[in-house]
Amino acid sequence: MRTETLGGLLYKVRYQGAPEDYATAGDVIAAAIGEAGIKEPFVDWMKQNGAGIAARKEPVSVGLGDGYTLTFQPGDTLAFVVAPIEVPPAAFGEPRHVLGSGPVTIREYSDFECPACQALFNRALAQIKARYVETGRARFEYRHFPLFEIHKQAVPAAEASECAAAQGAFWTYHDALFEEGVGNYVGLAKQLDLDVGRFADCVANRTYRDVVEAHRAEADRLGLRGTPSVFVGPFLLPNPFDVDSYDRYLRMAAAQDER
Repeated sequence: MRTETLGGLLYKVRYQGAPEDYATAGDVIAAAIGEAGIKEPFVDWMKQNGAGIAARKEPVSVGLGDGYTLTFQPGDTLAFVVAPIEVPPAAFGEPRHVLGSGPVTIREYSDFECPACQALFNRALAQIKARYVETGRARFEYRHFPLFEIHKQAVPAAEASECAAAQGAFWTYHDALFEEGVGNYVGLAKQLDLDVGRFADCVANRTYRDVVEAHRAEADRLGLRGTPSVFVGPFLLPNPFDVDSYDRYLRMAAAQDER
Protein backbone atom coordinates (compact mmCIF):
# COMPACT_ATOMS: atom_id res chain seq x y z
CA MET A 1 0.00 0.00 0.00
CA ARG A 2 1.19 3.51 -0.84
CA THR A 3 -0.28 6.83 0.19
CA GLU A 4 -0.19 10.25 -1.44
CA THR A 5 -0.62 13.46 0.52
CA LEU A 6 -1.83 16.92 -0.43
CA GLY A 7 -1.21 19.83 1.89
CA GLY A 8 0.12 17.35 4.43
CA LEU A 9 -3.20 15.44 4.42
CA LEU A 10 -4.07 11.99 3.12
CA TYR A 11 -5.13 12.40 -0.50
CA LYS A 12 -4.95 9.04 -2.30
CA VAL A 13 -4.34 5.44 -1.28
CA ARG A 14 -2.91 2.90 -3.73
CA TYR A 15 -3.31 -0.78 -2.91
CA GLN A 16 -2.07 -3.99 -4.50
CA GLY A 17 -2.78 -7.41 -3.05
CA ALA A 18 -3.89 -10.97 -3.64
CA PRO A 19 -6.65 -11.23 -6.27
CA GLU A 20 -9.37 -12.58 -3.99
CA ASP A 21 -8.31 -11.13 -0.64
CA TYR A 22 -11.32 -8.85 -0.46
CA ALA A 23 -11.23 -8.64 3.34
CA THR A 24 -7.78 -7.01 3.47
CA ALA A 25 -8.73 -4.70 0.61
CA GLY A 26 -11.89 -3.79 2.51
CA ASP A 27 -9.85 -2.91 5.59
CA VAL A 28 -7.66 -0.60 3.49
CA ILE A 29 -10.68 1.12 1.96
CA ALA A 30 -12.37 1.55 5.33
CA ALA A 31 -9.23 3.16 6.76
CA ALA A 32 -8.74 5.34 3.69
CA ILE A 33 -12.18 6.96 3.86
CA GLY A 34 -12.67 6.73 7.62
CA GLU A 35 -15.81 4.60 7.37
CA ALA A 36 -15.53 1.19 9.04
CA GLY A 37 -18.96 0.14 7.84
CA ILE A 38 -17.89 0.12 4.20
CA LYS A 39 -15.89 -3.10 4.52
CA GLU A 40 -18.73 -5.63 4.60
CA PRO A 41 -20.68 -4.21 1.63
CA PHE A 42 -17.42 -3.89 -0.32
CA VAL A 43 -16.58 -7.55 0.28
CA ASP A 44 -20.10 -8.61 -0.74
CA TRP A 45 -19.94 -6.43 -3.86
CA MET A 46 -16.55 -7.83 -4.85
CA LYS A 47 -17.79 -11.41 -4.48
CA GLN A 48 -20.38 -10.58 -7.13
CA ASN A 49 -18.28 -8.33 -9.38
CA GLY A 50 -14.62 -9.14 -8.73
CA ALA A 51 -14.25 -11.68 -11.54
CA GLY A 52 -15.73 -9.30 -14.08
CA ILE A 53 -13.45 -6.48 -12.99
CA ALA A 54 -10.39 -8.75 -13.12
CA ALA A 55 -11.24 -9.66 -16.70
CA ARG A 56 -11.22 -6.05 -17.85
CA LYS A 57 -8.19 -4.71 -19.71
CA GLU A 58 -8.71 -1.08 -18.73
CA PRO A 59 -9.20 0.77 -15.43
CA VAL A 60 -12.68 0.59 -13.90
CA SER A 61 -13.95 3.41 -11.68
CA VAL A 62 -16.91 3.17 -9.31
CA GLY A 63 -18.34 5.46 -6.67
CA LEU A 64 -17.29 4.78 -3.10
CA GLY A 65 -19.45 6.20 -0.35
CA ASP A 66 -20.60 9.77 -0.93
CA GLY A 67 -17.32 11.50 -1.71
CA TYR A 68 -14.78 9.05 -3.11
CA THR A 69 -13.93 7.05 -6.20
CA LEU A 70 -12.45 3.56 -6.33
CA THR A 71 -10.46 2.91 -9.51
CA PHE A 72 -9.43 -0.69 -10.19
CA GLN A 73 -6.23 -1.17 -12.21
CA PRO A 74 -5.90 -4.03 -14.72
CA GLY A 75 -3.47 -6.85 -13.95
CA ASP A 76 -3.06 -10.16 -12.18
CA THR A 77 -3.42 -8.67 -8.68
CA LEU A 78 -6.21 -6.79 -6.93
CA ALA A 79 -5.01 -3.24 -7.40
CA PHE A 80 -6.91 0.00 -6.94
CA VAL A 81 -6.68 3.68 -6.05
CA VAL A 82 -8.97 5.35 -3.51
CA ALA A 83 -9.30 9.09 -4.12
CA PRO A 84 -11.71 11.90 -3.29
CA ILE A 85 -14.22 12.84 -5.98
CA GLU A 86 -12.56 15.74 -7.74
CA VAL A 87 -13.70 17.80 -10.73
CA PRO A 88 -11.81 20.37 -12.81
CA PRO A 89 -12.63 24.06 -12.24
CA ALA A 90 -13.99 24.35 -15.80
CA ALA A 91 -16.80 21.96 -14.85
CA PHE A 92 -18.43 24.68 -12.75
CA GLY A 93 -20.44 27.47 -14.34
CA GLU A 94 -19.98 31.17 -13.77
CA PRO A 95 -20.58 32.23 -10.15
CA ARG A 96 -23.91 33.93 -9.53
CA HIS A 97 -24.67 34.17 -5.80
CA VAL A 98 -21.50 34.52 -3.73
CA LEU A 99 -20.71 35.44 -0.13
CA GLY A 100 -17.16 36.44 0.81
CA SER A 101 -14.00 36.69 -1.22
CA GLY A 102 -11.68 33.95 0.04
CA PRO A 103 -9.36 32.07 -2.31
CA VAL A 104 -11.27 28.75 -2.27
CA THR A 105 -14.91 28.41 -3.31
CA ILE A 106 -17.42 26.37 -1.33
CA ARG A 107 -20.27 25.55 -3.72
CA GLU A 108 -23.61 24.30 -2.47
CA TYR A 109 -25.99 22.67 -4.96
CA SER A 110 -29.33 22.97 -3.26
CA ASP A 111 -33.11 22.76 -3.50
CA PHE A 112 -35.33 25.13 -1.50
CA GLU A 113 -37.95 22.40 -0.95
CA CYS A 114 -35.41 19.79 0.18
CA PRO A 115 -35.67 18.92 3.91
CA ALA A 116 -31.96 18.04 4.08
CA CYS A 117 -31.06 21.41 2.54
CA GLN A 118 -33.18 23.13 5.15
CA ALA A 119 -31.38 21.09 7.81
CA LEU A 120 -28.01 22.20 6.43
CA PHE A 121 -29.21 25.80 6.55
CA ASN A 122 -30.41 25.42 10.15
CA ARG A 123 -27.57 23.32 11.53
CA ALA A 124 -24.43 24.24 9.63
CA LEU A 125 -24.55 27.26 7.33
CA ALA A 126 -24.06 29.88 10.04
CA GLN A 127 -21.01 27.98 11.33
CA ILE A 128 -19.59 27.58 7.81
CA LYS A 129 -19.90 31.32 7.25
CA ALA A 130 -18.38 32.22 10.62
CA ARG A 131 -15.48 29.79 10.51
CA TYR A 132 -14.50 29.84 6.86
CA VAL A 133 -16.14 32.70 4.93
CA GLU A 134 -15.99 35.59 7.38
CA THR A 135 -12.40 34.68 8.28
CA GLY A 136 -11.35 35.05 4.63
CA ARG A 137 -10.48 31.40 3.97
CA ALA A 138 -13.28 30.76 1.50
CA ARG A 139 -16.15 32.24 -0.42
CA PHE A 140 -19.55 30.55 -0.46
CA GLU A 141 -21.61 30.10 -3.62
CA TYR A 142 -25.19 28.90 -4.00
CA ARG A 143 -26.19 26.94 -7.11
CA HIS A 144 -29.63 25.60 -7.95
CA PHE A 145 -30.27 21.87 -8.08
CA PRO A 146 -34.09 21.65 -8.03
CA LEU A 147 -35.21 18.04 -7.69
CA PHE A 148 -38.42 18.69 -9.62
CA GLU A 149 -39.11 14.96 -9.94
CA ILE A 150 -40.00 14.82 -6.24
CA HIS A 151 -40.31 18.48 -5.18
CA LYS A 152 -43.04 20.29 -7.09
CA GLN A 153 -42.13 23.71 -5.68
CA ALA A 154 -38.37 23.37 -6.22
CA VAL A 155 -38.29 25.08 -9.61
CA PRO A 156 -40.78 27.85 -8.76
CA ALA A 157 -38.84 28.58 -5.56
CA ALA A 158 -35.53 28.73 -7.42
CA GLU A 159 -36.98 31.04 -10.07
CA ALA A 160 -38.49 33.26 -7.35
CA SER A 161 -35.10 33.54 -5.65
CA GLU A 162 -33.63 34.75 -8.94
CA CYS A 163 -36.38 37.37 -9.19
CA ALA A 164 -35.38 38.53 -5.70
CA ALA A 165 -31.74 38.54 -6.81
CA ALA A 166 -32.68 40.93 -9.61
CA GLN A 167 -33.56 43.39 -6.85
CA GLY A 168 -30.35 42.70 -4.92
CA ALA A 169 -32.05 40.48 -2.36
CA PHE A 170 -30.99 36.93 -3.18
CA TRP A 171 -29.52 36.06 0.22
CA THR A 172 -32.34 37.56 2.28
CA TYR A 173 -34.87 35.75 0.11
CA HIS A 174 -32.78 32.56 0.30
CA ASP A 175 -32.92 32.73 4.09
CA ALA A 176 -36.64 33.51 4.09
CA LEU A 177 -37.45 30.50 1.89
CA PHE A 178 -35.66 28.15 4.28
CA GLU A 179 -37.16 29.83 7.34
CA GLU A 180 -40.74 30.29 6.09
CA GLY A 181 -41.08 27.52 3.52
CA VAL A 182 -41.89 27.48 -0.19
CA GLY A 183 -45.07 28.56 -1.94
CA ASN A 184 -45.77 32.11 -0.75
CA TYR A 185 -43.35 33.81 -3.12
CA VAL A 186 -45.04 37.17 -3.58
CA GLY A 187 -45.87 37.30 0.13
CA LEU A 188 -42.21 36.84 1.01
CA ALA A 189 -41.25 39.56 -1.44
CA LYS A 190 -43.69 41.90 0.28
CA GLN A 191 -42.26 41.01 3.72
CA LEU A 192 -38.78 41.88 2.44
CA ASP A 193 -39.95 45.24 1.03
CA LEU A 194 -39.19 44.32 -2.57
CA ASP A 195 -40.94 45.93 -5.52
CA VAL A 196 -43.86 43.50 -5.45
CA GLY A 197 -45.23 44.37 -8.88
CA ARG A 198 -41.88 43.91 -10.54
CA PHE A 199 -41.29 40.70 -8.58
CA ALA A 200 -44.72 39.25 -9.44
CA ASP A 201 -44.20 39.95 -13.14
CA CYS A 202 -40.78 38.29 -12.98
CA VAL A 203 -42.24 35.17 -11.36
CA ALA A 204 -45.26 35.01 -13.68
CA ASN A 205 -43.10 35.40 -16.79
CA ARG A 206 -40.56 32.84 -15.56
CA THR A 207 -37.84 35.34 -16.40
CA TYR A 208 -35.04 33.24 -14.92
CA ARG A 209 -36.20 29.82 -16.08
CA ASP A 210 -33.10 29.40 -18.27
CA VAL A 211 -30.76 30.21 -15.37
CA VAL A 212 -32.34 27.60 -13.12
CA GLU A 213 -32.40 25.00 -15.89
CA ALA A 214 -28.72 25.65 -16.65
CA HIS A 215 -27.80 25.10 -13.00
CA ARG A 216 -29.81 21.86 -12.91
CA ALA A 217 -28.12 20.67 -16.11
CA GLU A 218 -24.73 21.43 -14.58
CA ALA A 219 -25.55 19.37 -11.48
CA ASP A 220 -26.59 16.49 -13.73
CA ARG A 221 -23.34 16.71 -15.72
CA LEU A 222 -21.40 16.56 -12.47
CA GLY A 223 -23.20 13.33 -11.62
CA LEU A 224 -24.72 14.69 -8.41
CA ARG A 225 -27.25 12.33 -6.88
CA GLY A 226 -29.07 14.54 -4.41
CA THR A 227 -29.17 17.66 -2.32
CA PRO A 228 -27.43 19.22 -0.62
CA SER A 229 -24.24 18.48 -2.53
CA VAL A 230 -21.29 20.63 -1.50
CA PHE A 231 -17.91 21.09 -3.14
CA VAL A 232 -14.89 22.66 -1.47
CA GLY A 233 -12.74 23.75 -4.36
CA PRO A 234 -12.70 20.72 -6.69
CA PHE A 235 -13.62 18.19 -3.98
CA LEU A 236 -17.10 16.82 -3.27
CA LEU A 237 -17.66 16.62 0.48
CA PRO A 238 -18.69 13.19 1.78
CA ASN A 239 -20.72 14.83 4.56
CA PRO A 240 -21.55 18.54 4.21
CA PHE A 241 -23.04 18.58 7.72
CA ASP A 242 -19.60 17.92 9.25
CA VAL A 243 -18.45 21.52 9.65
CA ASP A 244 -15.00 20.47 10.89
CA SER A 245 -14.34 18.55 7.66
CA TYR A 246 -14.42 21.77 5.62
CA ASP A 247 -11.06 22.70 7.15
CA ARG A 248 -9.41 19.57 5.75
CA TYR A 249 -10.79 20.09 2.25
CA LEU A 250 -9.97 23.80 2.26
CA ARG A 251 -6.36 22.91 3.03
CA MET A 252 -6.31 20.32 0.26
CA ALA A 253 -7.90 22.71 -2.23
CA ALA A 254 -5.41 25.45 -1.38
CA ALA A 255 -2.54 23.00 -1.85
CA GLN A 256 -4.01 21.86 -5.16
CA ASP A 257 -4.10 25.45 -6.38
CA GLU A 258 -0.39 25.82 -5.54
CA ARG A 259 0.63 22.79 -7.62
